[in-house]
Amino acid sequence: TLEFLQRILPSTGFYCAFSVVNNRPSQRIVDSIEELSNLTTKISNAGYNAYFAVASFTAKDGGRKQQNVEKLKAIFLDVDCGEDKPYKDQRAGLQALSTFVATTDLPKPLIVSSGNGLHVYWLLDQELTKDEWQPLADALKAATQKLGFEVDPVVPSDSARVLRPLGTVNTKSNTHVNNLLTTDATYSP
Repeated sequence: TLEFLQRILPSTGFYCAFSVVNNRPSQRIVDSIEELSNLTTKISNAGYNAYFAVASFTAKDGGRKQQNVEKLKAIFLDVDCGEDKPYKDQRAGLQALSTFVATTDLPKPLIVSSGNGLHVYWLLDQELTKDEWQPLADALKAATQKLGFEVDPVVPSDSARVLRPLGTVNTKSNTHVNNLLTTDATYSP
């Protein structure tokens, strides 16, 4: 979990863990990626879904809000898979992602099995402010729409988004959140 979070998250700022306990959303802002890793692991080990915010934040008391985003180090997608989702299973989602990557000429992404679906990350070679990041995110979202690649439409351009970290368990399907494909390549904006 720690290695994954260190690859995805900026090196400075505050970090957010998110969970839903007894149908009540809960988030906690922490000082370090190490603390975030420990907290998301603890949440998952207690039997709850654990999430992390994909950005760092400017203040500990400001909350997980877009106006408090300090930096981002990736652009990302959430590909929903399942019987009632755009792709019937992860294999179908991966095929659609492969076609999208080939058509857009994007580099190979880091792909995480979120339990049922796919979380897809393109790691950036530099940490960006929200204002620097937003045009890339908006372009990624526009490309998915233009090419008919069905993803959760809110996720690509949401700088304060939460996704599942590796090393946790999706309690909805009782499956581990695993790496499907990694790459050492980073994308230069």
